[in-house]
Amino acid sequence: MRPNRIRTKTAAKIFGVDVPYLIEKVRIGKYPIGIYEKHGKRAHIVIQTNLVAQYLGRTMKEIDAAVEEIEGGKVQ
Repeated sequence: MRPNRIRTKTAAKIFGVDVPYLIEKVRIGKYPIGIYEKHGKRAHIVIQTNLVAQYLGRTMKEIDAAVEEIEGGKVQ
């Protein structure tokens, strides 16, 4: 079973934006692709693969291929 999470940096590359921009859009709810949590001054974001695929209108296979290409390794 593969994980349902991807790195924020990888998701930003898939969307074609910078990481801070992606975090801000998830925070305000413009991109419903994950969970935004704030603990004190630090923010934590959890990007879910299935939500990215659904939002972009792509299949999970296409998202997995993009993640593999960006990260340079096999998707588990």
